[in-house]
Amino acid sequence: MLDDNEFYIVMKLTSGEQVMAVLREEDEEHVLLESPMCIRTIPILEASREHVTAHPLCQFSDDRTFVISKRDIMFVKKLHHLFIPHYQRIVAEHERISFVSKDQKQELLWEDDVDQEEAKRRISMLEDLAKTPKDEEEEKRYRVFIEGNDTIN
Repeated sequence: MLDDNEFYIVMKLTSGEQVMAVLREEDEEHVLLESPMCIRTIPILEASREHVTAHPLCQFSDDRTFVISKRDIMFVKKLHHLFIPHYQRIVAEHERISFVSKDQKQELLWEDDVDQEEAKRRISMLEDLAKTPKDEEEEKRYRVFIEGNDTIN
C-alpha cells in the first residue's frame, strides 16, 4: 500500500498520456515507476467543466512496477499534495477490482476445443457477413452514377 512518504509524480509521455505514479528509481536512461495510472480529462461543454478518468498504464498485467525510457517522457513534475489522496484511492480501487485477481489460481479458459458442427456453424456465419461477388454484381445494378463538373475546391 502506498503511503505519504513516497515520491509522487505526474508525467507526460511523448505518446500524449498523462501519468500519475510513484517514482522509485532512475538512472541515465530509464525511470522505475510503481502503480502508474493514466489520467484522461473529458470536457463537458454544457456544464463548462471537465470529467477526469483514470486507468492503469497497462490494464492486462498485474505488475505494479514499470521501467520507462526517458526518451519517451516529455516532462516529470512532483504531484501536487492535494492530488496524492485521490491518486492513492484510485490505485487502491484498481488493486481491489483488477482484471485478474491475484487470489485467483484459476487460469483463463479459451475455447480451443470446438467440435466440427460448431466450426461449420461459425464458418457459415462468417460467410454470411462477407460479401460474395454475386452480391457485388447485384449491388452494381442499383448504382446510379451522376457525372460531376470540373470545379476544384
